Amino acid sequence: MKKKILCIDDIQTNLFTLQSVIESATDHDYEIFLAESADVGFEVLLKNKIDIILLDVMMPEIDGFEAAKMIKSRKKTKDIPIIFVTAKKDDNTIETCYKVGGVDYINKPYNASELINRISFHLDMVENKNQLEAERMFTQNILDMQDNMVIVSDATKAIHINRAVKDFFNITSLEEFYLRTVCVSDFFVKDEGFFYVEDEDKERWIELLLGNLKEKDELVKIIYNSKEFVFTIKASKLDKYYILSFTDVTYMSNLAKEYEHNASYDELTQIYNRAMFNKIMETKIKKAELDSSYNFVFMIFDIDFFKRVNDTYGHSKGDEVLKTIASIVKSHIRSEDLFARWGGEEFVLSFDVELQRGKEIAENLRKNLQEYEHEGIGVITCSFGVTEYKEKDTLPKLLARADKALYDAKEQGRNRVCQA
Repeated sequence: MKKKILCIDDIQTNLFTLQSVIESATDHDYEIFLAESADVGFEVLLKNKIDIILLDVMMPEIDGFEAAKMIKSRKKTKDIPIIFVTAKKDDNTIETCYKVGGVDYINKPYNASELINRISFHLDMVENKNQLEAERMFTQNILDMQDNMVIVSDATKAIHINRAVKDFFNITSLEEFYLRTVCVSDFFVKDEGFFYVEDEDKERWIELLLGNLKEKDELVKIIYNSKEFVFTIKASKLDKYYILSFTDVTYMSNLAKEYEHNASYDELTQIYNRAMFNKIMETKIKKAELDSSYNFVFMIFDIDFFKRVNDTYGHSKGDEVLKTIASIVKSHIRSEDLFARWGGEEFVLSFDVELQRGKEIAENLRKNLQEYEHEGIGVITCSFGVTEYKEKDTLPKLLARADKALYDAKEQGRNRVCQA
């Protein structure tokens, strides 16, 4: 396709000379447009896609500098390279040529070969620029086709971001991204099980990530706009750049947490279930086996005459009683104390204390439970069986002794604490 050159000069002979020189001194097939004033030149620019402009400086009405400003102010023409052709050689003129948007200047009388070389050079520059822009757009389109957030980085800052990144951060450009942060790792939240780098390692966080990825997949937690997100993160190196891909697994992470909670907690009372209690108790027993100074108590309690509650007030009311009793006990123990529903109306607890202190805790819980008035039912009491860990104990042995103590409490009239 022919390159289109617009020559603007108020002297017609100068225009014909330019046309003659360009047509005779080059093998390139150019299409040349001539304009005897800036106004005529503007008309040509409106009707044609011009590739380069040769612009005289000294012209009546609108001189070359004003014309250049007007050309650069319009969206359609602002990227067209302008070469000034002028007889003036003073520093002020040369400086103004560049200040108003010119890419080059050439003095009259000009050397034909130099003129052609200047034109060819700047057309090649535009071609290369267009090619780079086309490649950039091609790369950007590929990135934007990815559902994952993709960031291309030089290890210190983002070079490219895709549409998914813009959508997540509610931005429209890389420049807006820089207004929020230079590096996406600034949004990472420190939490157990998630990739995170301390401030002193920020500059080499991608290298650390690549090293970790050889061993396992990495998760990152990001808090943005007061919302918590979880992403799997992949990274690869391409020449001097790094490509980072973030896959949103927030839903799956929340689902996994829900499954984990359901596997560990009693659905009705929201305290540990029997399986989780057993798992933690086995850990406590192993610790006691290794450390003779470590003591803990195990206790079991159940609700006195709970069958009457269900038979008299219905199972729905019975469920309310179970939830209330669990809530009362939780409010009178520490977060590190072990508390679980064993089954039905039975509950189990364990405290890292000696037997005497364990009995005192059980007695305190019994009194607090007795003092509560259940709506529509009244006072409900509980019986406790308490024991402590002994050398070579197993969980079944502990359970058997605590169960025996609970049986004794019931035999002695209920609403009391017994030990075994």
